[in-house]
Amino acid sequence: MKAVPSFLVLIYWISSWFPTSADRWAFIAVTACSLGLLLALLSHKPPKEHGWPAKALSVLAILLLIGGAFLTFLTSAVGTTVDGAITLFFVLGFLGYLLMIRSILTPTLSPRGYLGAGFVLLFLLATWSWASALGMYFHRGAIDDTTAACILVSKPIRYETELNSIWEMRLPEVSTNGTGPRGTYIWDYHAILVAPSSGPIELYNWSKRRMRFESLDAERNPYLPIECP
Repeated sequence: MKAVPSFLVLIYWISSWFPTSADRWAFIAVTACSLGLLLALLSHKPPKEHGWPAKALSVLAILLLIGGAFLTFLTSAVGTTVDGAITLFFVLGFLGYLLMIRSILTPTLSPRGYLGAGFVLLFLLATWSWASALGMYFHRGAIDDTTAACILVSKPIRYETELNSIWEMRLPEVSTNGTGPRGTYIWDYHAILVAPSSGPIELYNWSKRRMRFESLDAERNPYLPIECP
């Protein structure tokens, strides 16, 4: 019975970050995670005989947490806070995966067996990513008429790329590589919503923290596009 929810939460987590470009590293990571979970579920040894593998996973999880925390701090310092948040998203995801495998091998260590911290962590991270995508897809915080609006991202600098599918709007997919003082460079905004109207120009910036579009001052952002491609 524990195989079904374990694989479901694994697929749910993978779906929240698998890149649209389908890079080779993503296929390798998915294959490794799937095989690791399958081997853990097929292991019929008593929990006591899984002592060393469980301890090894615990050590690996601690090392991942320490190294990931340092990498997150470094990414935030060199890049942007969003870059750091996305790095932390992946670090916590693989940490949750290791904890889930450990709880499967040693179910007696978890009060609810396989429904341990790793299972919950993967579920929450995936929900965070998809909630962000859904919020962006439905233009939350924008005007009522969203049929004529469009969401643009900067690739690499100018806002000429439009996001059309919810698959493109998941948390790790929407970020910018540029940095600079807020309000000075246009590539500070990770995604903008252009909402055509008969009155003043309406521009919105996507807030990853609040998961909604927030109004921008068009006069202070003269280089942002005012029309959809």
